[in-house]
Amino acid sequence: MTFLGHLHDVAVNAFSSIPTDQARDIYAVSFLIDNIDDDPRLPTLVIGYNTETQVQQTILAGRASGPAEARWNYAFWLQNQLTVIGDPTRDPAGAAAREKWIKDLGLWYDEPADDADWLTAVGPLAQQIEVHFNQACSQLARTLHTTGVITATLGRPVPVLVHELEYYEQIARRTEAANPPGLADDFTAWVRSI
Repeated sequence: MTFLGHLHDVAVNAFSSIPTDQARDIYAVSFLIDNIDDDPRLPTLVIGYNTETQVQQTILAGRASGPAEARWNYAFWLQNQLTVIGDPTRDPAGAAAREKWIKDLGLWYDEPADDADWLTAVGPLAQQIEVHFNQACSQLARTLHTTGVITATLGRPVPVLVHELEYYEQIARRTEAANPPGLADDFTAWVRSI
């Protein structure tokens, strides 16, 4: 199976694992992109979600600076992991498929012997891997919307946030690309306001 096919199948299975009693309380899905050991060749996709109940608890506890931060800042989310796609321990098939995918794209590289050479030797390849992985995750979210997986699971369309631990303009753009027009406007407006 291709890596993109693996991404899709594991994501669909992750959505099917959402407890039906929580589905109506979910207002956003998280597609957290991270790299294992900060290695650009090892990106992972962590799928999770947050609930209205969690937002209210965060607000009542006074942990966030306001309702928008409680709602959109991943630091205040449930931190649940429905799946971690590409993790060598939790998803060895995905890790192997990801490496093959990157090699097929012609972007795989070996670590340079001298760290000083990293930026010139492999920096552009690392950036291209990031671009391709982010695009694949945004496309996955769009597919889950267009095929009705999200609506069937959650009872309505909810935005998929394609993000990292930090927020910046590119996160807003990725999220806009991943969702039907307007669905993620509250999130992207918040990102652009911080």
